[in-house]
Amino acid sequence: MHKRKQTIIVSDLDGTLLDEATYSYAGAQPALHLIAESGTPLVLCSSKTRAEIEVYRCRIKNSHPFIAENGGGIFIPKEYFPATYEAVEYGDYQLISLGMHYAEIRNQFIRLREQHGVNVRGFGDMTIAEIATLTGLPESEAALSKQRDFDEPFIFEGEPDESFLSAINASGLCWTQGRIFHVMGNHDKGRAVSILISLYKKQHGDIASIGLGDGLNDLPLLMAVDHPVLVMHKDGSFDKRILFPQLLKTQLPGPAGWNEAVLQLLAQNMGDGGSIPPNRQILLGIFNAALAAVDSYNAVLNAISVAHGQLQITGVKYDLAAFDRIIVVGAGKATACMALAIESLLGARIAAGLIVVKDGHTVPLSIIEQVEAAHPVPDEVGIIGSQRILQMVGAADEKTLVICLLSGGASALLVAPVEGVMLQDKQETTRLLLNAGASIAELNAVRKHLSMVKGGRLAQAAYPAQVVTLILSDVIGDPLDVIASGPTVPDNSTFADAWSVVLKYGLQEKLPPRVVDYLQRGIAGQVPETVKKYDSSLYNIHNVIIASIRQALAAAEKRILQFGYTPKLISATLQGEARDAARFLVQTARAELFEMKPGERRCLLCGGETTVTVHGPGKGGRNQELALAFAIEIDGIQGISMLSAGTDGNDGPTEAAGAMVDGTTAVLARESGIDPLRYLEQNDSYTFFQQFDAITGAQCHFITGPTGTNVMDIQIVLLNKQESPSAQPD
Repeated sequence: MHKRKQTIIVSDLDGTLLDEATYSYAGAQPALHLIAESGTPLVLCSSKTRAEIEVYRCRIKNSHPFIAENGGGIFIPKEYFPATYEAVEYGDYQLISLGMHYAEIRNQFIRLREQHGVNVRGFGDMTIAEIATLTGLPESEAALSKQRDFDEPFIFEGEPDESFLSAINASGLCWTQGRIFHVMGNHDKGRAVSILISLYKKQHGDIASIGLGDGLNDLPLLMAVDHPVLVMHKDGSFDKRILFPQLLKTQLPGPAGWNEAVLQLLAQNMGDGGSIPPNRQILLGIFNAALAAVDSYNAVLNAISVAHGQLQITGVKYDLAAFDRIIVVGAGKATACMALAIESLLGARIAAGLIVVKDGHTVPLSIIEQVEAAHPVPDEVGIIGSQRILQMVGAADEKTLVICLLSGGASALLVAPVEGVMLQDKQETTRLLLNAGASIAELNAVRKHLSMVKGGRLAQAAYPAQVVTLILSDVIGDPLDVIASGPTVPDNSTFADAWSVVLKYGLQEKLPPRVVDYLQRGIAGQVPETVKKYDSSLYNIHNVIIASIRQALAAAEKRILQFGYTPKLISATLQGEARDAARFLVQTARAELFEMKPGERRCLLCGGETTVTVHGPGKGGRNQELALAFAIEIDGIQGISMLSAGTDGNDGPTEAAGAMVDGTTAVLARESGIDPLRYLEQNDSYTFFQQFDAITGAQCHFITGPTGTNVMDIQIVLLNKQESPSAQPD
């Protein structure tokens, strides 16, 4: 049998594995997960310093060699390679030094600057705060970027001076350009990569090398590998200076494009030794295209523009000179990336800001403060953050513009209980409603009537300020009063509606007494209702939905066609019990498969949000439960595979986004001693997929990490008609 080559991946960081604006690698999580599972070496090769790269190696649990400062140094963990090679000890590493010492580079840089009278500044001339502003890094990471060994990043004050760049080359130094310019000795990424590849060849024999980059400083890297990949920029462009045969260009920007290319190339290179099933690649590619279409950072930039002193939002213009202050508030899982986009547009015009995000969902921000709180059950941190937001908007006047950012999860994160109701009361109420299988609309009808911020009350607190609310919809049908429990829109629900939800699920004897008492007093008219239509506090409000599930599904349909499948949108409003939704999808898939001709390929799409009524003690989420139920229903049927996942990267109280299954999943599970039906009955889908993957290596669990967006869930069903009939419809 042909022996599979060892695959080595070498990757740039900024703009490639890391988003160029947020420095997030969330879009690359599926490929990173596969790399870790397969033991494929991932070599980080960046203009960043050793100290900076170590931060990201720690975050992605990477223990392989890395290349710092554009190839100036190769850092190899001690005893990583058994063969001997020329290197020096450097802490926990063996260091192969290829670059000139930083002090010498810095001296020559200053001499050339003075000789040519060029207005240019290097990192050595900047404070940590200045570097943080330039790069968008938090100051803690900007400080690491000053710990340089082999090159000096620099910027021109104005247009680049070609004569200065020529002088660098004439002096015996070199320069290159990534996000900014770098001056260095006679080294580059390609030379370092070639040396490292030769060491891998001594250990493994012939290898297959993959390289990924996005800028001119990555050109030597790309030319040193077998499979070069040029990653698309966030604006859809590519570096035009990089063009040569065999170059693969991604169809998505940044980490999403990185993810797609790595999955595709690993599938080709792994061969019989452990390839990614083709259907898995396609499911991942479709899902990533959907995510890219609803990226929260880009959604803000697509909805808003600033020009000639005016802020324009979907046709409505605001004269910025008319406002003394602009403040930014908000909450949700995707709100940090939205805030980053607002900072990029308005910068120093923002007087103050505060957002509440889910734990672990922050991005580097310069002006707007972030508070991390619990989700889906609120905590004390969320209350404190919400109270501070109420105080902030409460101090606004008619000369204040309030920009409110809302995304999925805001109902649990923007939490300020009414007087007489305690946090633990709201926590218990939320748990009971979630476990009972209440829909998001039902849950919010109750929560709004126990809140000082929901149901239009944030707008009420901000009056008479002008308020613009930008919304990522995570609710079926995009009802403004339901998304995030409608803090800046009139509330159509009443205390009576909230109580009817309690009665529907038989919770009147289980709810905390203070909650029951408050709802009853509301029905009796003894406490104020939520804000209703025509309330004067809502006259200055402009609410805009900037992304929703329909945009994601439209992008998915385009990607499906590129894969050679015929797309069919089944529903953008899938809801109800996850198990019932699974049964509906299986029935639809079997009927479609029965009608198809041999060799025909179709792809069914759904979007929405199901629920799970919890009966067992297990752990899971609606997407994992739907996938497990789907696997049981298609037991043994060929030609059907499915991915169900949350666009936010979270499914219930787990780190998984969802799961992928096909007709072999249930069969293999039973052969491995795992009873899928028992796990479904215990609402223990997370444990099922965890054990199934550990035993079979199937990689059904779909783990992305926070994606930076949230527009509900997506189900993708691939249908491949076999030559012989595989199923008949019921």
